[in-house]
Amino acid sequence: MSTIDSANPPQVRLLVDRYLKVKFRHENLSETELTAEGDKSPGVLLASGYIAGGAITGIVIAAKEMVGPFAAIGHRIEEWQMAHNPFLSGPYADLLALIPFFLISLLLYLVGRDLLLASRQRG
Repeated sequence: MSTIDSANPPQVRLLVDRYLKVKFRHENLSETELTAEGDKSPGVLLASGYIAGGAITGIVIAAKEMVGPFAAIGHRIEEWQMAHNPFLSGPYADLLALIPFFLISLLLYLVGRDLLLASRQRG
């Protein structure tokens, strides 16, 4: 079972398989070779980086809360944000949080479709 099978519904896998077959139709690859090509794409690498970055951020936030001096600094930062950032908690706080989510999702889509940061083809 591949990573995409365990993380997404079967419909997503069908769309990805169809895209890969169209993308590599001129190379006459087997199913195993198609899977290998999909697993080493820049989009997969970027998504793996997102996952690793989220894990590291979670560790840093947990350490900040558990270590005394860092926790005090964290509370001061939160107090400053509450006083100076109108978007931290208000009617538009959720909307503001969607902006970076949309941007990184768009970046992942563009990289995954080889429209941005595409690797050079060797001739």
